[in-house]
Parts: sequence; structure tokens; C-alpha cells
Amino acid sequence: MSTAFASAAQEYERGRPGYPAEAIELLAGDLALSDRSVVVDLAAGTGKLTRSLTSRFASVIAIEPLVEMRQELATRVSVAQALEGSAEAMPLEDGTADAVFVAQAFHWFDGPTALAEIERVLRPRGGLALLWNSTPWELREGPWFAALDDLLERSRADLSTMRRHGTGRWKEAFERENPFEPLAEATFPNVQRVSREEFVAALASRSYVASLGPEDRQDVLDGVEWMLNQPGAPIEDGKVIVPMRTDVYWTRLRR
Repeated sequence: MSTAFASAAQEYERGRPGYPAEAIELLAGDLALSDRSVVVDLAAGTGKLTRSLTSRFASVIAIEPLVEMRQELATRVSVAQALEGSAEAMPLEDGTADAVFVAQAFHWFDGPTALAEIERVLRPRGGLALLWNSTPWELREGPWFAALDDLLERSRADLSTMRRHGTGRWKEAFERENPFEPLAEATFPNVQRVSREEFVAALASRSYVASLGPEDRQDVLDGVEWMLNQPGAPIEDGKVIVPMRTDVYWTRLRR
């Protein structure tokens, strides 16, 4: 699956949304972070969350295993320190960070191993924040997005990857004995107004589309283009309206 993300780095950067400023402020407050806090953006991708963190915190370390993603990140968010590493093996010393942020990625981790590694790099009472942008097609919000979900279901896409977050199985790591307090959670609206090209790029960057063979991938994207030309497509003033939401979870070390 990492190969799929590597090949879609530019589409990921072009099409993926950022995160609401209100969510970052809530997390900063509840995790007792200040402007001087050292924070880690783990599995940072092209830096969609990193750029929000750098506008809020003086020291941001972005960790990403894929060189193609890190290259985009370094170009877009040069003020962050970009390092190669993974959730299970971060290139940081013990007690480096006041908080670790993870966007769109914790469901890919080996949960227990990742939590142990996150504990290692956190300072006492350090924080952990998890964020996901949920798409309206996976939630089947309205006829058009439900039809888009149907299109994906009829394709050769492995939609189990799309469901990895929605099933909540990632929470099992927190239900075992671990050093963190119980998770708190909140949801924020994150409506996107994007061009048709950006919308298609966002679909193309999804792992379940990016991992398809060239012909199957093009068939899916052609189907999306066709749907955008149909009555009922969520288009206003030439922009595709995408009613996303951002689900946020956070916790702190017990001591």
C-alpha cells in the first residue's frame, strides 16, 4: 500500500484537504500546549496537517516514511523539520516531544507498537491527537455521494482500506493496557469547495484508487468525471461542494 501512496504524492498534495483551525485550537488547549511546545506530525504525508501546526507551534517535526511524500512536504512546509521514520520506529530521542499528532494514518499502524513508541518520544503528561477527515461518499450522505460510493463498490477497488477508520478497530489498541488516559473526541465541519480537477485528484490519491492497475484506475476516474456532469452533482459556481467532517480524538499520558 505504501507504493500506492508514493505514486500519488502529487495528487495527494493537490486534492487532499487540510484541517479546521478550531480543531487545532481545541487540541492545543486540552493537551496543555503552548506556542513553545515541540510537536510531532507522525505519518505527515505531504504536510497537510504540518502547515497548520507550524502556524501554531514554534517547533514542528514531521515524520514520514515515503521519500516522495517527504519531498512534497519539504517543498511546501520548509519551516518544519522533515525526517524519515515510521510510527513504530521514530528517529527521535526519548522525551523529545510535548505532543504527537497523527492525521489520516493511525488506522494503518500496528496500534500497540505505535503507542509504545509514541510514549517513548513524549515528555511526562505528553499528548496524543488523532484526526481524520471523513468523506461524504463513505458516509453515503445524499443521493449523489451514495452513487459515488456505489461506483467505487462496482470497481476493483479494495474498499476495506476505506473502512479501516470507520470500523473503529483502531481503537482496540487503546482498550488494552496502555499508558494513556481514555480518549476524548469531537467532530468539526470541514466543508470543501474545490475545482473538478482537485476533486478528481483527491479521489485518485485515495489508497483504494491509487493501488489499482492503470486501466482500472482510469475507469474509476472516468466514471467520476461522468458523474460530475450529471444532474444533481454537488456543484455551485463551478466548484464541487464536498461536505467533509473532521473527527478528532485526543489523550495524554497518565503521568
